[in-house]
Amino acid sequence: MRKITLFLFILLVAMSRHVAAQSGELDVTGYIKMLEEGKADQVKADLLSLVAKYQNHPGVLYLQGRLASDGVEAMKMYQSILDNFPQSEWADDALYHMYQYYYSLGLYRTADLKLQQLRKEYPSSPFVTGKATAKTPLQEEPAPKVISTTPTPVEKPPMLQAPTATPRTPTPSSGGAYAIQVGAFSTMGNAEKLKSFFEDLGYSVEIQNKVRGGRSLFLVWVGSFATADDARKFAEEVKRKHNIESLVVMR
Repeated sequence: MRKITLFLFILLVAMSRHVAAQSGELDVTGYIKMLEEGKADQVKADLLSLVAKYQNHPGVLYLQGRLASDGVEAMKMYQSILDNFPQSEWADDALYHMYQYYYSLGLYRTADLKLQQLRKEYPSSPFVTGKATAKTPLQEEPAPKVISTTPTPVEKPPMLQAPTATPRTPTPSSGGAYAIQVGAFSTMGNAEKLKSFFEDLGYSVEIQNKVRGGRSLFLVWVGSFATADDARKFAEEVKRKHNIESLVVMR
């Protein structure tokens, strides 16, 4: 009897250590900050060891999603967090990135479903309230608030008004890791119209041709920024001045 009791005790200790290894202290926030500062290569260098040490850790899954070169693979990582760790501190972040992904593809109905889910299941999320939380202590700026997903259809550029004030040219960062995406179009013509609009304002603009979900899309990217925070501030300025919604994208 004592042997059985001792065996069970050892088993419980081993299990508790395993759980601790899986959910132990991991500075995911520090890695996210590095990503936003354009230090993705440094994070990638640590990712393999993190995956080996913290298997099925929601924070590591989130990092894998952020670093995935393929959008479909990123969606798998984010969905895994929502399915298996819905109460994790990274669940609302994962859902917000899913919303961004579908919005950038022009799949506005799907994006709207993700937005509704975010508001319903995570009403206190900084992506819903627009207020930063203790989860991101190094980020003093307000968190990006989710936008309405009722844009003009992807085939039509937004209604644009001629500029009436001297624009502020974004501070470029040669080879900056971030830009803002102001449109996703199925035809080059509509993408060129939006590109010309921002070029007339003095902004640096490029069109990226991407194949997503089997569709060829022309993405209009504006500016070049070293950090996600700089790109976010610029996106807020574009919204305020020109009433055009945008997404922060990593090159």
